[in-house]
Amino acid sequence: MGHNITAIILKGKFDSEQVSHFDLVPVPLTAELTLFHIDTAYVEYWQSQLGMEGELPDIVDPDFMIPREIVLAEIMKFITGTLAPQYAIIRTDYFGGTGSQYANVFIGSQNVDPGMRKINQALRYLGVVAAPGMDEFDTVGLSDIRRMPSYLEKYWDM
Repeated sequence: MGHNITAIILKGKFDSEQVSHFDLVPVPLTAELTLFHIDTAYVEYWQSQLGMEGELPDIVDPDFMIPREIVLAEIMKFITGTLAPQYAIIRTDYFGGTGSQYANVFIGSQNVDPGMRKINQALRYLGVVAAPGMDEFDTVGLSDIRRMPSYLEKYWDM
């Protein structure tokens, strides 16, 4: 079975009205962490709507496209009401146990560790402690979130 998602994992509280404004759908992972699905079309739309250009610093291009636009930091600032939200941008692309993943953690628009690449590293940085016999990925339930939601498809034609 495949696993293909692109998302932001936010640490901390957020404003539900701002989340709705930005057409994000929260997926609770833990009391502290929330996942928001995104894709490149979604990011391009909001980049245009907010009139922003530029990229987040120090994202090393993995084997596949990952959203890297600075508008993601701005959206996180809007939905949290803080200048320094903590969040990870993650991407998975697996099928039958073979594939790749990518993650980076940011505080505001600053990459906390450009050498970070793995989702478990990002989750540890965000405070996840693996349950006995599990890794951080499984502890927060990411193994059950296998595909992108259909509501993002509307951005493909915008």
